[in-house]
Amino acid sequence: MLDAPFHAEGNIATAGGCLASQYLATWVITRALGQAAARDVVGYVAPVGENEETVERAMRAVGAGETALR
Repeated sequence: MLDAPFHAEGNIATAGGCLASQYLATWVITRALGQAAARDVVGYVAPVGENEETVERAMRAVGAGETALR
């Protein structure tokens, strides 16, 4: 068992916790459309006043758990 909110290997990803869907969506968008698009989408759905924090948290989780993008 990993002690991480998100993990991916190749085309398979998993996430846990209350932000799992956000992390998985960030991963899918990043793979399909790139980091800029993922940042835009996550920023759009982020809570008011928490855009930057939310985007950085999602990108950090996906970056730390994604081996295929490195």
